[in-house]
Amino acid sequence: MFPLLMIMLAAPLPGPDMRAMDRPLDPYGTGILRYSDAAHDFDVMHYDVRVQVFPQTEILECTTFVTFTPEMAGLDRIRLDLLQLAVTGVTWDGTGPISWTQYDDSLEVEFATPMDPGDTATVRVEYSGTPWNEGPGGFGGFYFQSYVFYHMGVGISTLPPSLGRVIFPCWDHPSDKASVEFTVTVPDTLYAVANGDLVSKTVNSTDATASYHWLQPQPMSTYLAAFAVSEYTVLQDSTYDWIYYFVYPWEIDDALGSFQNVDLMMDRFQSLYAPYPWQTKFSYVETPGGDMEHLTQVYHIAFAINGSTTYDWLLAHEMSHHWWGNCVTEEEWSDVWLSEGFATYSEAVWMEYYGQSSYDQYILNNIMKPYLYSGETFPLSAPSTPGELWSYTTYEKGASVLHMLRHVIGDDDFFAALAEYFDHHAYHTATTNDLRDHVENITGEDIDWFFDTWVHGWGYPVYDLDYEWEQSGSGWDVTVDLQQVQTTPTIFTMPLEFSIHGSSQDSLVVMWNDQAVQSQVFSVPFQPQSVVFDPGNKVLSTHLLGTGDGPQLPPGGVGTLRLAPNPAHFSTEVIWSGMDGSMEASLFDLAGRMLSSWELTGSERVLDLSGVPSGLYLVTVRGEGGLRQTAKLLVR
Repeated sequence: MFPLLMIMLAAPLPGPDMRAMDRPLDPYGTGILRYSDAAHDFDVMHYDVRVQVFPQTEILECTTFVTFTPEMAGLDRIRLDLLQLAVTGVTWDGTGPISWTQYDDSLEVEFATPMDPGDTATVRVEYSGTPWNEGPGGFGGFYFQSYVFYHMGVGISTLPPSLGRVIFPCWDHPSDKASVEFTVTVPDTLYAVANGDLVSKTVNSTDATASYHWLQPQPMSTYLAAFAVSEYTVLQDSTYDWIYYFVYPWEIDDALGSFQNVDLMMDRFQSLYAPYPWQTKFSYVETPGGDMEHLTQVYHIAFAINGSTTYDWLLAHEMSHHWWGNCVTEEEWSDVWLSEGFATYSEAVWMEYYGQSSYDQYILNNIMKPYLYSGETFPLSAPSTPGELWSYTTYEKGASVLHMLRHVIGDDDFFAALAEYFDHHAYHTATTNDLRDHVENITGEDIDWFFDTWVHGWGYPVYDLDYEWEQSGSGWDVTVDLQQVQTTPTIFTMPLEFSIHGSSQDSLVVMWNDQAVQSQVFSVPFQPQSVVFDPGNKVLSTHLLGTGDGPQLPPGGVGTLRLAPNPAHFSTEVIWSGMDGSMEASLFDLAGRMLSSWELTGSERVLDLSGVPSGLYLVTVRGEGGLRQTAKLLVR
């Protein structure tokens, strides 16, 4: 998505997993919203959103024009998602009032005359109020802060996560795409930025306001629509005049340092994925929360603008969403790995700019290891709670799957498959099966074996390996005995590489492993001295951790780490289902500095927060067997 954050490249394990910033305070508690029209019998073509922001009273006064066309004959009403803001009037195509009813989370509009496919109409909705958000420690919704007012289009504690409904009436589903324009009126000392390009700025000296009119003409999902207001300084990229940076005026020097590689990232992704797919700007907008890939305007968290390139991985992640997630969008949120897994993998693709070794180290230390240490084992294709949607599985396992797929089919076919997948689904939606089909079309091979185990299967393999060799004529036979000993039900299929080392030469051999117990003999023309499994770190398994069998999972794996209460005042309790033994907890600030630590034994799992200043922190908990997860904690 969305949002995001993860381990800094400069932060060695076992530091905090900064991606926890994108996870809900309570991974199991959720605000349940619903889609107002499950049948979706109309198609929105355009949203024209006009907003006046009143910072003093934290009120939005809005008018939105929704232009749509029926997808069924005799359509006589539509329901639009709208949360908390109060509707004061609805009119039809400028001809006068029509019947409407507002519910807690939606607006139903009834037509005087039924409509048929091919007809178009525009409904004008007037509404106002204080906009909704997920509250302290949350992510999604509209926030009024002392010097910036901004919207985050995805909720991390909310199902479904789409939150376009917080600022305008819409069919708030990722599959429904429409063009969007914003006219945002603010006090004339402030600047408003929104999706697309700036059409005009109009200053009204009578009431000391300025209106900023932004237009995004290509279709986009509603969760990507947003605007932000602050005393922004607008910086233009020195390489590409269509890339901008909207930053606080006191951050200009730091911004010049932190954004210095953005043009190189853009070149990298355009060369491997496709030309930048939007006819409008690309930009980063400084906000107190983040990150979030709003279309053409990434909302970038303020503390990451620090004059260094430490957070290049984060810039790359959000930029890549403009191909994966924003342009090719998951058809349902259950396929969110097609957005977040791709963006996490794109971090490594960016690191590859610096060479193969940089890519290899990033994949291993920043993607594969954090997932393995998490203890999560649920399938990539079936997240069901907020904690699972924004999880190690969605981000790091999703990226690991793409890394392995690239290894299995080779670079040429991998990027050719991505290109075909992109070409066929750009500005529309896609599913995991669509991705699989394009891989099969490019390779000409059945790839179900890969998707069935690595995407739809549980967890990851744990290999128990034994090697023997004996002379055979003038050569040597090396026997590899393998068992998959994981406790999860999936038996994984994968071509496994073994490097057989001799005193003066080596040989790389491959076992096609699709059984729980398997043995294979390889012949080499030299006397072996050792055998190394998976020398290129191509397989997501516990051998990557260098700790024998790796983390010891309880039967069924472990749940998502939870701190309660959260927000907390003087103490909070560690709740981690499946972890019953002793644990160690560490408190970090958002710069990754450890501030406190606790040894937790038996039933005593309370963290004493006396003396901890109010603010947002990260808590990393390490359990028996090498497992560890990170959660965010809000101290009030």
